[in-house]
Amino acid sequence: MPKSQSKITLTILLLIVLSVLTNCAHTSINPEHQSIHEIVTKANSDFYLDKRIWYQNVHAEIEGQTITLKGEAFFSIPVRGIQRKLKKAGYEYELIDSVHYLPEDFTDDLAYGIVSVPYVMGRYKPVDKKQEGTEMLYGEPVRLIREKGDYVQVQSNIGYLGFIKKNTIRPVTLKEWSRYHTGAQAIFSQNVTLESGQVLAMGTRLPYLGNENILLADGTELSLPQDNYRVYDPTTNPLRDSIIESAEQYLGLPYVWGGRSSEGVDCSGFVMQSYALNNIYIPRDSDEIANIGRIIGYPGWMDAMLPGDMMFFAGSRRMVTHTALYMGDGKVIHSLGKGVQIQSMNPQDPDFSEGLTKRFIFAKRLFD
Repeated sequence: MPKSQSKITLTILLLIVLSVLTNCAHTSINPEHQSIHEIVTKANSDFYLDKRIWYQNVHAEIEGQTITLKGEAFFSIPVRGIQRKLKKAGYEYELIDSVHYLPEDFTDDLAYGIVSVPYVMGRYKPVDKKQEGTEMLYGEPVRLIREKGDYVQVQSNIGYLGFIKKNTIRPVTLKEWSRYHTGAQAIFSQNVTLESGQVLAMGTRLPYLGNENILLADGTELSLPQDNYRVYDPTTNPLRDSIIESAEQYLGLPYVWGGRSSEGVDCSGFVMQSYALNNIYIPRDSDEIANIGRIIGYPGWMDAMLPGDMMFFAGSRRMVTHTALYMGDGKVIHSLGKGVQIQSMNPQDPDFSEGLTKRFIFAKRLFD
């Protein structure tokens, strides 16, 4: 190609590129679409502040008169809240929920795990170094979230999310997992090396089976003298009854936003005061309280819960919007609506609350 023709061709191409860039610069952003994205983004930021424990990362894809919500989330209630916010803002689009909900499904119902090494660092990304979250100790029960190569993301019993190597846990079913939550616990106050060479680090807690027998992380039982650990049985702690008795003193009081007095209480003020009357001081708001203690219950798994355990419920505005106290036998005492009341999560009870049951997301235990 002659040089003059090559220059002409190059000039034409440059003019075309310049024209495209100019048109893009002058193309205005669709204000309606921008508003939709802003609503979704704000909903994510309002969802929950502590991404070490839970997160929601939802975004909108808009095509014609259809909005498809995509991304990741742990609970559907706040996502449905996004849909309501969009409709309230006047966007009468078709809404499709294509969000990827966690935890993922695992084969053979092996969706839980028991840490099988003395300790392992949970990291926020599937890497061997940096990104440290929190360590998990031998025998600690964890919930599996998702697999990623040689790693699995888990949620520790204090709630922290972290990636660990697959070979550091024993995958188990819910039934086996429950054994590590219920009954008496042997808590080690010093490092102990077993005859097998297995190290039980200080702070390790394992199910105590009685007669100086403990349940190891591999599912086997071991006889070990009790001078190596202390035994706690949460079912016999009189503090539980005392907290529930304190809570029942508030029955009938009206719901008062920000209230903590005998004139009325809000949900977190009620839980806070029920504990404070027993010399246990916890944070003020529901989402702050949700950060303390260890997880002891999930939807569909309340077998390990005991009276006095704290319960948390999702809302459409953010994840944790309500807290209550568990009374046992599926019953819940809390401050909501008309005031402090007792309701049940057992469908057979006359005071069964379907709404409360659907909103329940987890329970935590602060003491043994």
